Amino acid sequence: MLLYWQIGRDILQRQQQQGWGAKVINRLATDLQQAFPEMKGFSPRNLKYMRAFAKAYPDEQIVQQVVAQFLCGI
Repeated sequence: MLLYWQIGRDILQRQQQQGWGAKVINRLATDLQQAFPEMKGFSPRNLKYMRAFAKAYPDEQIVQQVVAQFLCGI
């Protein structure tokens, strides 16, 4: 979950720097799929979900607390 949030935060930062029309998500999806072919979940659609997650929860501390609570419940 923290990895997805970090990827979403990076997308938000890149889009802010490069502009929305820079196709940040499509390029990142291609780069991640090539770098990690054995991993699933790096489609443009999923990257958009990650971006929305990071936008909805901009504070990393909140995300870390949720992850910690989840792991304690396992």
